[in-house]
Amino acid sequence: MTQQILKRGKEIAGSLRRRITPAFLVALFLSFIFWYSGKLSYTYTAEVPISVTIEGERHRVTCVVEGTGHNIISTRYFKRKKVKLRRTDVEMLPVEGVSDTYQVTSESLHNAIAVRNANLKIISVSALPYICLED
Repeated sequence: MTQQILKRGKEIAGSLRRRITPAFLVALFLSFIFWYSGKLSYTYTAEVPISVTIEGERHRVTCVVEGTGHNIISTRYFKRKKVKLRRTDVEMLPVEGVSDTYQVTSESLHNAIAVRNANLKIISVSALPYICLED
């Protein structure tokens, strides 16, 4: 039974190889590229991880962003822009009960990242972990 299936599969593959020309395959590939490029020109919403450094401490912040597919893909996979912030760039609130530990407010972090990423609209920012700073 399996022998017959394999034999029939080889026959179908052989007949397709004779009927499909290289020019057709090139045209099919180019049409896929143009279609995909056209789809990337639409506006999408996605989660993008952004590396944020505040006073030497590096954190990974997940942002919900809106932008064209080209901009989202380039930011997510190719540009990997690192956002470097000073403590004066963001508002930090002290954590109760723990000395020298602060938490960045979501709104100030949102604004600081949005200013440094003009090609994407930052919709929201995930919570940033606590930051230990000695005054």
